[in-house]
Amino acid sequence: MKWPGSPAAIWCVLCALTGISVSLVEGGWLQGAAPILVMLIAALKSRLIIMRYMEANRAAKRWRFLYETWTFTVTAMIIIGYIASTGSLGEWLRR
Repeated sequence: MKWPGSPAAIWCVLCALTGISVSLVEGGWLQGAAPILVMLIAALKSRLIIMRYMEANRAAKRWRFLYETWTFTVTAMIIIGYIASTGSLGEWLRR
C-alpha cells in the first residue's frame, strides 16, 4: 500500500482515522461491527506509525515481515476473542 510521503500527510490521515473511530463509537453507527472496525483502524494506524515515523519501511524485509505478521496476528486474536466473547461466533458457525 503506497501512502503519501510527507509526515504532514500521514498525520492528516491519522487524524482522519481517529475521527472515524470516535464517530463510530460515539455516534452509535454500526453497533455490532463498530468494535471490530475500530480494531482494524487501530491496526492500520499502528502500521502507518511504525512504517513511516519509525522508518521500518527502510528495514530489511525479514524485519518488516515479522512486524506485519505480529500486527496481523495480534489484531486477529483480539477480534476473534471479541467475537467469541459476544457469542456471535457460535451463531455465525450454525448458519
